[in-house]
Amino acid sequence: MALHTDTRIYKATYDLTLLITKLVANMPRNYKADFGKELRRQSVGLVMRVYEANTTEDRRGPLARMRTEIEAVNLAVRLAMDLRLISKGQYGQAIALTDSIGKQATAWLKHTERALAAPSSRRQGQCAI
Repeated sequence: MALHTDTRIYKATYDLTLLITKLVANMPRNYKADFGKELRRQSVGLVMRVYEANTTEDRRGPLARMRTEIEAVNLAVRLAMDLRLISKGQYGQAIALTDSIGKQATAWLKHTERALAAPSSRRQGQCAI
C-alpha cells in the first residue's frame, strides 16, 4: 500500500487546503472568523478523508463522505465568490481542484467496489483456476 502522501488525490486535497488558507487570509474580518474557519476546516477534512480511506480495509464509507464534503466545499467557495470575498479566477482555481478531487474519489470508490465484488480468491492475489 502506498503512503497516502504519495497519492495524486492527497496532493490535490493538500493544494486545495493551501489555496483556501491563502484565500481566507485575505477575507474581511467579519467573514474570516466563522465562514473562513469553517471553509478551512472542511478542506482539512478532505485531506483527512484521504488518509482515512487509505488506511482502512473498507474504503467505501470514507470515500462516500469525501464526495459529500467536496460538494459542501464547492458550495462554500461559490458563496465566497458571490459575496465577492474571492475573485472569479480564485474560484476557478478552487473548483478545478475540487473537480479533480471528486473525479479521483469516484474512481477510487468504483475500484474499491469492483475489488470487493470480485471472488475472494482474486482479492487475496491468488489466481483463479
